[in-house]
Amino acid sequence: MGTIASSLFIAAAIFFSLRVATVTRTRIADLLAREHTVSDAATLMSRIALARVDIVGALQADALEPSASARRRYHKAEMLRRQQLQQIRRIVASEHLADAAAALRLYDGVDRVLRREIVEPIFAGRLVPTKKVEESIRVLSSVEGNYERSISLSLAHRDDFLDTLINTTINSAIYLRSLWLLAFGALALAINLYSARLYRQLADERSVTKILQRAFVSRHVPLPNCEIGSAYESADAHAAVGGDLFDVYRLSNDLALLLIADVSGKGIDAAVITAFVKFTVRGIALRRREPAQILSEFNIAFGQTVENPYLFVSMFVGILDTVKGELTYASAGHDSAFVRHGHDVRQLSVTGPVLGVMVEPYDTKSVIFDDGDCLVLSTDGLTEARNKAGDLLGEDGAMEIIARAPEDPQRLADDVIDCIRERSGGRLRDDVAILAVRVRVHDDHLA
Repeated sequence: MGTIASSLFIAAAIFFSLRVATVTRTRIADLLAREHTVSDAATLMSRIALARVDIVGALQADALEPSASARRRYHKAEMLRRQQLQQIRRIVASEHLADAAAALRLYDGVDRVLRREIVEPIFAGRLVPTKKVEESIRVLSSVEGNYERSISLSLAHRDDFLDTLINTTINSAIYLRSLWLLAFGALALAINLYSARLYRQLADERSVTKILQRAFVSRHVPLPNCEIGSAYESADAHAAVGGDLFDVYRLSNDLALLLIADVSGKGIDAAVITAFVKFTVRGIALRRREPAQILSEFNIAFGQTVENPYLFVSMFVGILDTVKGELTYASAGHDSAFVRHGHDVRQLSVTGPVLGVMVEPYDTKSVIFDDGDCLVLSTDGLTEARNKAGDLLGEDGAMEIIARAPEDPQRLADDVIDCIRERSGGRLRDDVAILAVRVRVHDDHLA
């Protein structure tokens, strides 16, 4: 009986240990999935703020001079914002975020007031004093912005909570494994090795993702009349790896493709798609030299190739004439693009929505560089870097860092990374890629 009882006890111990290991791994995987979803929601909130800017601009334009183009612009931006708000509502409901849910209801109320007081009268052709339009839009937009920040802060707190819970769960699992080692000796050691292998699978996924991602981040090629610098910094070890990508590719003796993109989502899926982004854009750029056409063609290819409906891409595509010092560009929802002239920095405008959401036309814009001007491109890990209080760096903060950075592009890129690492207390929440291109325009090229 003693042998049978001992065997039963050992079998029960093995079963219990394996069960605990499997349940813990499942819980960690579930927490990571929730963290990724909340992170995606935070990204969507930034897109909603951009859509609101488009809506306000369209209303102001139509109020001054009614036009079909302004109304189309309004309806497109409003449709995109409603789609994104619907996704936010689902995520907020699934996470039971009462404060965010209340802010969403108030946000919807302000939006109804805006439509009733401004949108409907303007579109109905009724005369609305321009001063009233401007004042109402200013006040209502400011209130909406406050609610957007409140929702974003609630999501950030939940993201921090989930991150802490993941670390606690992992540490608790390690502690329990240590107890099993003391209690069952060699048997517990064997069980510990098995459970450790399960936990390592999560770490292995992150490792594979980082290797894939680094493989797809280009080592920039030399360009005539240009100095190039780049930097890439991975997030903290417990944060999920994203889909950040930049590329410098010579199209001819005088022309070069400049690309930076950020794939939504985390993990292997996002990292693998960076390969598709890089080589598809290269292939299109070899045939088409108009950045807006490159984005439009890629948008169609992305929708036909990527089956995950929740993945989208923000992207900046530029074609640089290294002789003339002229850049033509198009930006698909990618607002982290800046030009530094001396110590003055300005932000390049977005020329269309993010890719993978809907088929929309894009605009091409151009920039003429003076000698020594520097184009600085980054992924959202720069503007979304947080300090210890949880405050975002934002576009203004990013431009201040770029303005203070050294003139040499490589030193500039390294300095930007150092600044956001210091701001974040040495712990980055998201990957960040920086590409800096300084243009040297000589007088004989201008003749």
